[in-house]
Amino acid sequence: MMYDILDKRKHVVNYDLENYPSSDTVTDILQKAWKVTPSKNNFMPYSVNVLGPEHSVYKESIWNKVVGNHFRMEEIGEEQGHIKKASGKVNPYYEHIRYNPYLLVFSSRVCKEANPFYTKQIEKGHFAEQMYPEWVERIVDSTAIEVGLFAQNTAALCLEQDIDYSFTSCFPRDLKQWADIPFVEYRVLLLMTIGYGSYYRRQKAEKEGWSVHDYKPSFETVVNIL
Repeated sequence: MMYDILDKRKHVVNYDLENYPSSDTVTDILQKAWKVTPSKNNFMPYSVNVLGPEHSVYKESIWNKVVGNHFRMEEIGEEQGHIKKASGKVNPYYEHIRYNPYLLVFSSRVCKEANPFYTKQIEKGHFAEQMYPEWVERIVDSTAIEVGLFAQNTAALCLEQDIDYSFTSCFPRDLKQWADIPFVEYRVLLLMTIGYGSYYRRQKAEKEGWSVHDYKPSFETVVNIL
């Protein structure tokens, strides 16, 4: 049953901007994701900033950052000799970041307090690195894993209600480039969009005949059962 739900995932090219889940529905999904997602020492050292339909200005700015980062990565690839020439083309599969009912911006967070149990542990000598700004970058790997868990739980809960979602991790890591987004205080870790898809990458692939050529590495390549 769970496999069947997760297997419904499709990358969204375009969302229906007239018909979309209510804010109450999205809030309920996020509350459930919050409830079931584990976190080291129960700190959850990240923020999930939800931009609804009214936040088109922020979304446009974030889309520009994504596109700019894509261009820069191609330029680096060309400079280092990994590709012959940068395409200079805007990736159409970033369009969901620009036009969507809901855009979720996951970023690192400094935790201002510990729960009562860990407050006692701190008094006994436990070091809670999640509470110090200078440790944000040093624990970014574990924070990113926690964000992935939260995002995947959100995704599964969306699919359970036939709500679509898409992700991207193509964006600048340099915090200075996010200066115009006031709620981003520390490094952005993931972008996720939510809504009802009206056109999917899978449809485009099948229409243009390249779906058969676009596949994952084999199971054996990824999973090594010893």
